[in-house]
Amino acid sequence: MKLVSIAIFGAGYVLGTKAGRERYEQILEAAQNASQRLEAYSNGGSIAKDRGARAHAAPSGDSGQQ
Repeated sequence: MKLVSIAIFGAGYVLGTKAGRERYEQILEAAQNASQRLEAYSNGGSIAKDRGARAHAAPSGDSGQQ
């Protein structure tokens, strides 16, 4: 009975650490993306400026005349 319990605990531990590692990598990637965005924003907000310019530009093919 003890051997079965140890085997179940061991399997659960291995599976849990694998899932934990995958989640850790997801969190790490999200943190790196946030850091890059913050750095780009602090360097003049080029991302926000680009998005704003595209939002205010006329759609392609529309010259504004009718």
